[in-house]
Amino acid sequence: MSKVETKSKLKLSFEILKLRTKHPFGISYGSSSDSINVLVRLQYGDIEGLGECSPASYHMESPSTVMAVLDDLSKKDILGDDPFAIQEICKRMDKAIAGNYSAKAGIELALQDICGKIVDKPLYQLLGLSGMPAPITDFTIGIDSLEMLERKTKEAIDDGFKVLKVKQGTSYDRQIIETVRKFAPDIPLRVDANGAWSPKQAVEMSKFLAEHNVQFIEQPIPKYAHLDEWRFVRENCPLPIFADESCCRATDVARLANVVDGVVVKLAKTGGLSEALRLIHCARAHNLKVMIGCMIESSIGISAAAHIAPLVDYLDLDGAMLLAEDPFDGAVYKDGYMALTDRPGLGVIPRK
Repeated sequence: MSKVETKSKLKLSFEILKLRTKHPFGISYGSSSDSINVLVRLQYGDIEGLGECSPASYHMESPSTVMAVLDDLSKKDILGDDPFAIQEICKRMDKAIAGNYSAKAGIELALQDICGKIVDKPLYQLLGLSGMPAPITDFTIGIDSLEMLERKTKEAIDDGFKVLKVKQGTSYDRQIIETVRKFAPDIPLRVDANGAWSPKQAVEMSKFLAEHNVQFIEQPIPKYAHLDEWRFVRENCPLPIFADESCCRATDVARLANVVDGVVVKLAKTGGLSEALRLIHCARAHNLKVMIGCMIESSIGISAAAHIAPLVDYLDLDGAMLLAEDPFDGAVYKDGYMALTDRPGLGVIPRK
């Protein structure tokens, strides 16, 4: 029997979720120790669903825009009284407000959480993914001074991380790689430039990175780069090229399919799990590799993404591991992998 016997209105509430990283986290857009996300709570009878919004300025969102969107959606009759009507609710949100995908992701994650709690099953089981293996996740070394990069790399190795992702986009990118390789000579490396290079710079750097046994490069050129620029990089680069900021929704895949080798899926970009699944399947149809990535997030956002990890080739789900303190308990890192709990829904609970 369902845990909810009579239908109730879905009630939305939300609040600022302040997260602090263990070390300043630097990418080509800047560096910070603080990430301001938004915690979403959906109430359905006596069941509460949790979601997380992780806005990024380079995707035209901020905590204030998220709060405004959620406030607007809470005043409209969009959520209804059926948490299982996820696709219909997502369509209503898109019709009411364009873009603002991290805000919409927070609501959809909370809906998925409620549905799992109603039937008392974890989300990966509802998606039919029981028993399927997931890839190892990497751990990110953000931009910093060379001295701090030494420290971060040593810590990552001591903590047992088996794959590292290194941020680029500075005047000393080559030194960054050489520093990391000094302390991690054999560990697999991935590189993320966050759109910091010109096409010619990307090609030149790719040759250097190939010599240092880097697996692939994420977003080497700017988000709005022309397809001819992507094609130039791919045709002249010895390493696989993945689109991240340039690929947000499933419709972006067909546009990029012939000029990249893979795409990066993030729930904050897609607007939630439903569109993330569409993007993954669309990428597969175009013979592209797929990676699931994340923002700086608590275990709510990370656990939600971990439920679909068996569907992809690579994982970058270290957002919560970069925090000084995670306010939630969910998927945990174990010997390279993100281990999900058997708790229903997203499997996330507040940390005591």
